[in-house]
Amino acid sequence: MTLILVAGLPSCTRKGEPSGRFRGAASIAPLSSLLRTVAGEGWDIHTIVPPGISAHVFEPTPSDAARLARVDLVVTVGGGYDPWITKMVEACASKARVLDTAGFLGLAPEESHDEDEHGHAHAHSHSAGHDPHWWLSPRLAVEVLPELAATLSRVDPAGAAGYVRRSAELEASILELDGEIERHLAPRKGTGFVSAHPAWTHFALRYGLTQIGSIEPAPGRDPSPWEIRQLIDGARKGGSSTLFTEPQFSTAAATAIASDAGLSLALVDPIGGVPGRMSYVEMMRFNMAAFEKGLARKAGGS
Repeated sequence: MTLILVAGLPSCTRKGEPSGRFRGAASIAPLSSLLRTVAGEGWDIHTIVPPGISAHVFEPTPSDAARLARVDLVVTVGGGYDPWITKMVEACASKARVLDTAGFLGLAPEESHDEDEHGHAHAHSHSAGHDPHWWLSPRLAVEVLPELAATLSRVDPAGAAGYVRRSAELEASILELDGEIERHLAPRKGTGFVSAHPAWTHFALRYGLTQIGSIEPAPGRDPSPWEIRQLIDGARKGGSSTLFTEPQFSTAAATAIASDAGLSLALVDPIGGVPGRMSYVEMMRFNMAAFEKGLARKAGGS
């Protein structure tokens, strides 16, 4: 659908006079934050997926295609998370460099046998090795920074020293953040939780938590009654006290499951991009506080 939409757009061309500035785009706000910091003042950075919308189900518009046709660099999550971006870049015959971050980290979608009503197979993320939400582990985020700097330098060799310097500065800041999160969540090691969707594998692995299950077993698919029952049973057996919801997902199912399982609700945000969690560091501190408070609750408590 995306390819058909983009290929037929007369606006899917590079227009306008050179502005003297470089243009970059990233699929989601956390990537934009990292890219913007490393890129510095000489770049205009655009976030494609608006805050509050899941990139798994995002439908790009003609204006998104037109904007991508004019950028010099596109940073994607990859790993099956936002494949429509690469298709749009190819359809627009854009000359932009594309950095697939999950691919750089060696993360790839895990193929499963689940099919939709049309018989199309879907890739699901069941393990850390196949979960594309790498940015929720600060340790993985810092691994991406040198490649960001290198890719920016290929676009703008004259600015290479600045990209390398800002990458190193951001790495130090994120590692400090990582230590802060580790200290705050250390008393919660081994604690189980239920999430809106399986985005927190890397986060849980980094800080010694247990992601028992998720309401949305696959992107854009509601759980079956059997899956809901399995989730509730797993939460009870695992001693989970909290179900972590997200702004990008409906709270209706979360509220019903939490009530049935005796779980408290807490809000976390894997995407951010809104006041209070605009930058990557702000977003991760928000999530740290939410997990610290949510996991401190006793099972069946409020």
